[in-house]
Parts: sequence; structure tokens; C-alpha cells
Amino acid sequence: MTSPVRLVLSVGLLGLSLAACSTVGPPAAAPAFSGGRVSVSPEDATDAPMSYTCQGGKRFVAAYALSGEHVVVQAGGRSYRLPHAASASGARFSGGGVDLFTQGVEATLDGAAGAPYRACKTG
Repeated sequence: MTSPVRLVLSVGLLGLSLAACSTVGPPAAAPAFSGGRVSVSPEDATDAPMSYTCQGGKRFVAAYALSGEHVVVQAGGRSYRLPHAASASGARFSGGGVDLFTQGVEATLDGAAGAPYRACKTG
């Protein structure tokens, strides 16, 4: 027969083990053009934001969705949620006249406030 203390400890350890296996990303910024915050769902979770430094001292930040479906870009004091778009090489995110193209550590950003952002690098 199992003692009540041993049973409680076993259940507690099981719970801690399951909690350690979960993955939670930071919340994404509000979608572009919305004018406000929305509730964040799991598909909005993003990786750590990446800062890009561009030609002429311009800068922007991009937080890529863990799902790969979108990116949240902050540029020129505005936020844009751009869906993934087809690209022959590299990665492209485009929506609402804003276009982000990345290949390795390099990027270009068009259509965002303060654009164009050229010869951008992260790292």
C-alpha cells in the first residue's frame, strides 16, 4: 500500500515535470493598422526580437512568429504584423504595402514609416 505522503509527492513531481516541458513565447505586439491591443493567442507567440541596423543609421526591430506564419516589425514608431509571403530565396513577409525581405543576417524593409531601410544587418 502506498502512503499518502508518497502519493502526494509523486503527483507533485509529475506536475512539475509536465510544466517543465511546456514552451511559451513572449506576446506579440498589436497587429498593424489596428490602432489598439488585441488578445494574444498561441499562434502569435514570437521568438526574441531581432534588431537591424541599416544604411544611414536607420534601425528597426523584427519579432518572428514561432509558427513562421508572420513577423511583427517595429519601425519609425509604428508596428506592423506582416504575413509570410512566397519568396524564391530567403524569407519574405508582406502586407498592407509593407515588405520585409531577409536572407541570413541581412534585410531590407520597404513601405514602413521611415522607409526605405537598406543594407540592414542583425547580429
